[in-house]
Amino acid sequence: MAVSPAMTSSHARSPVIKVIAGEDEIFGEESPDLPINVFHVSKSLLLENSKYFAIILDSSPDRTTVRLPTNDYDVLADWLDLIYQGALTKSGSSEPLTFDDVQRYFKFADLVGSEKLRNTIMDSMQDVPMHHWDLNSFWLLNAKYSSSLGGLCDYVLECLAYKVVVGGWAEFTGRDRDDEESTWATFVSEATNLELLNRLLLKVDQLNQEKDHNRLVAPATRKDCKWHEHAGDDTKAKCPRNALPSWQAMVTYKDVVNGHATALGVNGHGQEQGGLFA
Repeated sequence: MAVSPAMTSSHARSPVIKVIAGEDEIFGEESPDLPINVFHVSKSLLLENSKYFAIILDSSPDRTTVRLPTNDYDVLADWLDLIYQGALTKSGSSEPLTFDDVQRYFKFADLVGSEKLRNTIMDSMQDVPMHHWDLNSFWLLNAKYSSSLGGLCDYVLECLAYKVVVGGWAEFTGRDRDDEESTWATFVSEATNLELLNRLLLKVDQLNQEKDHNRLVAPATRKDCKWHEHAGDDTKAKCPRNALPSWQAMVTYKDVVNGHATALGVNGHGQEQGGLFA
């Protein structure tokens, strides 16, 4: 999801801060005279978009250079793209971000205090087709990334539960569920996965209740702040997604004749109903 660009003419009038990723300047082969980890950024733009820079620059008004305690200049460059033009270079790629990539972005977002970066990454996860997420994804996230990617763990869990509610357990576990080598059989046979299985069952039960009340929505189609992290109500109120409804009833009528229909579907689920106009 693209974020509204933050760069204005007022930022262009602001002093420029030299930002270095790491202690020393690094020179690449393409431009031997131009360090690849050094950026010259509008001071006011940094103050508006980073708690880290706000603290450092407010405490030292005459400071013109900031060295970040990270060498990850690629992530720094993507963050600058975000605050300058409202889009992340890598998250806009056709390939989904890897869990390692997401972890790198989140780590940098925590370092500089950027909700915008963290939440934009979560928005990009919603753009990944739902079939991409499976039990292996869920297991890997919880086994290796649960402490740093808790929000993404919750999102993938809801995607899996949604698949069960919409398609049923038989489709979710696959035709080979009785095969001892299948993903499902392997997953449930491991005692260490019992807690994950219980979480999935509880989430399925929760989504079934939402389905019964015609409130079930695919996790990838939500346009609210459910998958965001906001420090407080003030930043949440400023989030572009906060002004949008969390869900919208998608009604599809079939066999419409003279204003009447034989069936309708709410949010992708069939429900018999005779009249189009109640």
